[in-house]
Amino acid sequence: MTQYKVISTITWKFESDKSEKSCLEYAKRQLDQILDSHPQGENFDGFGIQVDLAKMKERKRLIHLGDFSLEDVLPYISEEESKREYTVGEEAYDVRMNSDRYFVFQKNSECVACNLQGTKMILDINPGDQSPHFNLYAEENGRLVLMTKDHIIAKSKGGTDQLDNYQTMCHTCNNLKGAYDLGLDNVRELRQLHNNEEKLPRKELRDLINRIREEMAASNIKED
Repeated sequence: MTQYKVISTITWKFESDKSEKSCLEYAKRQLDQILDSHPQGENFDGFGIQVDLAKMKERKRLIHLGDFSLEDVLPYISEEESKREYTVGEEAYDVRMNSDRYFVFQKNSECVACNLQGTKMILDINPGDQSPHFNLYAEENGRLVLMTKDHIIAKSKGGTDQLDNYQTMCHTCNNLKGAYDLGLDNVRELRQLHNNEEKLPRKELRDLINRIREEMAASNIKED
């Protein structure tokens, strides 16, 4: 089934000698009137409606081929350009075993911020790719959480793409950290907010996290 997105633009004009804030409130009331009874929109100067239909692109999702334990994978990683055969059902796959992520996960399979534990290696393949790869996942509240390699010292601050500058971080914490200059304590605090124990509406929670994250980053810059 094809998914579409509707883009609608409504325009009209009015004159006023009131403040911009008052005009905005007035325009909102006018919009309510237009939406309540479309034909009345013809009473507004320059009124017009444009509707466009855009076909949405289908999101490409990873395909999970099979689950393996950490012991099935991490003892066999190599610094050499080597591959190892893994079998799922009747299908055999040659998997490259020298990814930097594997060495990071071999050193520590637990998120350095929230302590979420990676427990399974899943053989994944991107749609259109020829070769699969392993990803480390944790399980939280009945869903899979991808584990990632994170720069200890950000590249923007001179950090390198070396193994000693990588640490294991779950996808949730990594997203919360983003490109901001945050320490692990900052990320832990954001993760606690993200858990949303107060059951805030999604937008309110997102705005709260963004505001606190920016405050944290600004404070860290001052301390430096």
